[in-house]
Amino acid sequence: MERDHIELDLQTIWHLIRKNIAMITVLTVVFAIGAFFVSRFLITPQFEAAVTIAVNTRDEAATIIASDQINAARQLVNTYAVVLTNDTLIDDIIRQLRLTDTISSLKSRISAEAVNQTQVMRITMRDRNPNTAKDVLDIIMSRAEELLITTVKAGSVEVVSPPRINYDPVSPRVNLNTAIGAGLGLFLAIAIVFLRKALRNNFISEEDVVNQLGLPVIGVIPSLDTQERRYG
Repeated sequence: MERDHIELDLQTIWHLIRKNIAMITVLTVVFAIGAFFVSRFLITPQFEAAVTIAVNTRDEAATIIASDQINAARQLVNTYAVVLTNDTLIDDIIRQLRLTDTISSLKSRISAEAVNQTQVMRITMRDRNPNTAKDVLDIIMSRAEELLITTVKAGSVEVVSPPRINYDPVSPRVNLNTAIGAGLGLFLAIAIVFLRKALRNNFISEEDVVNQLGLPVIGVIPSLDTQERRYG
């Protein structure tokens, strides 16, 4: 009686992998090369510029900073991030730099966040042109003080690190994408091997009869090719 399922032990799995090692290798290499080619030649590199600023809530004349002022500055970081990336400012940047981006597309490439839950904020901008990324941050910083005073009614910003360009592309990550492509190719190849094993309904060896039918093999009839039959 045929079994309801096929049991695969480690020896059988290893045998399947060794038997199909050529196909597994080819698929892995093809997917890796494909991922490398797409990442290297088809995806436009993105460069990043960044500026680091400190958020203050004290008056310029104050000489002592209390802990509650630092905590308030931390809480204001998210508010400052929204103020410094508002639609009006983004629209002014587009017109001033004569960009072809829409407000939403340019805004999506600007990020502002607190550094390690501190009162320090890091603003980054990504663009295919590294100089454009820096120019955007320069305009934001030139308007930052005015916007914060008029909108938030408190606080100021001090530049910790001026806008700087990273000339190494931050996207795409060619090595990582190549490794992911190789992994996908390997997974697909192994999946095909086991799928073919699961869908196969013929017997190749006596082990197949034992494993799939659970019956002992009484005898084996040898198969002769045409040349052996012709010449005895």
